[in-house]
Amino acid sequence: MLRAAQLEAKRLTDAAGVRMTAAVEWLWPTPIGIHQFELAAEVNPLLVASFAEGRAALERQRGVAPGAPFFASDDDLLQRVKLPQWQDFLAFLIASLGATVQGANAEAWAGQIADLQVGLQGIWFQVSRDGAYHDVHTHGNCSWSGVYIVQIDERERRVTHPVYGPANGVTRLYGPHFATLGGALVDAGNAYLQPPHVDVAPRAGQLLLFPSWLAHKALPYAGELDRVIISFNATVHGSGGDQLHGYAAV
Repeated sequence: MLRAAQLEAKRLTDAAGVRMTAAVEWLWPTPIGIHQFELAAEVNPLLVASFAEGRAALERQRGVAPGAPFFASDDDLLQRVKLPQWQDFLAFLIASLGATVQGANAEAWAGQIADLQVGLQGIWFQVSRDGAYHDVHTHGNCSWSGVYIVQIDERERRVTHPVYGPANGVTRLYGPHFATLGGALVDAGNAYLQPPHVDVAPRAGQLLLFPSWLAHKALPYAGELDRVIISFNATVHGSGGDQLHGYAAV
């Protein structure tokens, strides 16, 4: 049966004068960036202490009991954090984002975008422990988002959790096709869709950058240390504007 189908396909191809090639074009890949902050060992402990103070103040302000397994600050850390080293971290964040965005858009920009203007639309910290997690979500009103690991158990301890194992506290990125896979056939022909998600193992000082539309989740975490992260949303503009193409009817 298969041989007959192959011969028929060849006959139709020859008759139509079509030249077959082995080339495959990939549409709409998903760019991400992973960077390591060289000053993490010096700056991260200072951030942990600063965030602990900020959390206590916000808990009093919000009138909530202190010490819950999950806590998220307001998204105004640009104004709240007063550490001198905070500027070093922001410089690292902006430089990393610029490098990732330039790499992702090199072909699309085609040399038309030079100087970038990065706007941080919100930046906040989160603390989790005792199995707390952040469910699947995306970020709006921005083009890029990021997660910076301030504190978490070292890998050797983190992956030994009796329930979560290597998935303990990871950031999970869901492929754009994930929502359409329910009930879909999985065979050798669409094996390229697997796995439908990718787990990014966390380590202190790691910055993960991803498009804001990409669905993601912080999996449950339990460890000796609290999982402390910084999240942010950003917009990126060219100094001469964002329009790269003229308007035309399609």
